[in-house]
Amino acid sequence: MPPEVDLNNLPPFPKRLPEKLKAVRERLGLSPDEIAPNVGAGSGAEILAYENDVDDLPVRVLWNYLKLVGCPVDNLINDDLEITFRDL
Repeated sequence: MPPEVDLNNLPPFPKRLPEKLKAVRERLGLSPDEIAPNVGAGSGAEILAYENDVDDLPVRVLWNYLKLVGCPVDNLINDDLEITFRDL
């Protein structure tokens, strides 16, 4: 039987994720409309919604950001870590 999860003691949701997503896009020199198809988002408006923290980021889109820049997942979702980029 799996251990019970204490829902009152979960780590905080990453606050810096939206700014890091924008930093990735800017580092690649892409507009929101240009990066959208590369990360599986429907449009540039969707990208802006993620960057402005007004919409939830689907895991598949997060995964595609990670593949695009070659960054460990922890560097994007851990507020205490900075993004690392592979040689682009």
